[in-house]
Amino acid sequence: MTNNEITLSIIKKIEKNLTAYEILEKFQKIKKVQPMTVYRSLKILINNDIIHKSNLNKSYILCNHSHNKNQNTFIATCKKCGTSEELLTNLFSSVLKKTKSKKFDLSFFDLEILSNCKSCN
Repeated sequence: MTNNEITLSIIKKIEKNLTAYEILEKFQKIKKVQPMTVYRSLKILINNDIIHKSNLNKSYILCNHSHNKNQNTFIATCKKCGTSEELLTNLFSSVLKKTKSKKFDLSFFDLEILSNCKSCN
């Protein structure tokens, strides 16, 4: 297995979000590598829209659908337990495409929503 395949298999096996160091810890049980190896694999998986990074809790989640060039990433994160879910919606894309900005291209963006999951409610 390649390093990218090992990283992806770790993310797929675990039901919760994992930080880079949690992924590294599980990776080390399979193959001894430096932290940069995991970070490189995570970057490749993100760039290929296979996983997403939640900036709210610095964790990685599996992408749950295929993306096209006109779709943006929406992630909901629970403020109590930290679990995240990718949401499928184009609502924010259409709103922001109509918003005028002098300094930003709002056609490509990532959006994270902090809320409570149904389990923590």
